[in-house]
Amino acid sequence: MADEKYFGDLDDDRSIEELHRAAMEREEEIPEEGNERGPLWMYAVIILTLAFGFFYMGRYLGEISDRPHVLFTEPQAVSDAPEELDMMVTGRQVYTRVCQACHQQDGSGVEGAFPPLTGSDWVIGVPERPVQIVLRGFEGQIVRNGVTYNAAMPGFARLLSDDEVASVVTYIRNAFGNEAPEVTPEEVAEMRNASEDRTAAWTEGQLDAFIEN
Repeated sequence: MADEKYFGDLDDDRSIEELHRAAMEREEEIPEEGNERGPLWMYAVIILTLAFGFFYMGRYLGEISDRPHVLFTEPQAVSDAPEELDMMVTGRQVYTRVCQACHQQDGSGVEGAFPPLTGSDWVIGVPERPVQIVLRGFEGQIVRNGVTYNAAMPGFARLLSDDEVASVVTYIRNAFGNEAPEVTPEEVAEMRNASEDRTAAWTEGQLDAFIEN
């Protein structure tokens, strides 16, 4: 029986060659290496990975633009027109920088030291007086509203432009409850030229005489 298991029917009178061919026909065809079809789960994983990749790039890498990429952008045109001077804004900035420490934020001054600007006839009166004081300074004793002041104020002719002087004088003439016409930079330029030879600060009498002339 063992011989029949390994060698088939011993009574079979076919030749060895015929028996071998019959055995080969019973064998399953072995597929060639490299042409095997992959499992379906592998294709599913690939499709899901690609779908997630496109979703991630679309969600976090921004929009895809159809515009051509530009390496250098054209510079914006610079206007030659001068910027319009906002005198109240500039005046408040100048006041904060050079005047506020003495005359206070609300223009009330310091009694006995620095006179108030609120309701002052020197501020809202003829513009020459506040402009000349800002340009050349002021010194000497004065009495305002029954209070004596004797603190000196430096001139700012070398530190402030005509625009800045016009702005700060316009500001104090229209802030703190004051109302008075604005002063233009052109008017300041004329007043600056009119007192260009003066090197000392004004006193009350000298300034009155200068304005009257």
